[in-house]
Amino acid sequence: MKKYVWLGLVAATVFCCKNSGVDKKDEGLKYKETVTINDVPKATLTFFDVVDSRCPEGVTCIWGGNATVDLLLSGVTTEGGVNEHVKLCIGTCDAKVAGDTLVRNFAGQQYRFVLQDVKPYPKVEQGKKEDYRILLKIEKK
Repeated sequence: MKKYVWLGLVAATVFCCKNSGVDKKDEGLKYKETVTINDVPKATLTFFDVVDSRCPEGVTCIWGGNATVDLLLSGVTTEGGVNEHVKLCIGTCDAKVAGDTLVRNFAGQQYRFVLQDVKPYPKVEQGKKEDYRILLKIEKK
């Protein structure tokens, strides 16, 4: 009987302490990579595009620049499939872009997206988009 009580307590602890964030790898999300951000209803996020105008290493610039990422949210609602693009930016950002943090309702769930870093930092020789990855914190509200 005690074994079942302990098993019940362990199971309750696991479900009660469930993290509201979406677990992401420490190395970040690679260019064009897709992750699941919600199981039911199904929702995914894809690192869709990047525009990096940050001042390259070893260059003197009069403007710091920015890195803007385009994220594609895909999901399912009662009306069917939905897709939505959201943009986040680090650095000196345009007023049309949310900045590094965005709270968004999508497919019946509220999320908070925080762009923590865009890697690699640009060099004089421009790298390929395929080399980019982002560190993105995703929280379910």
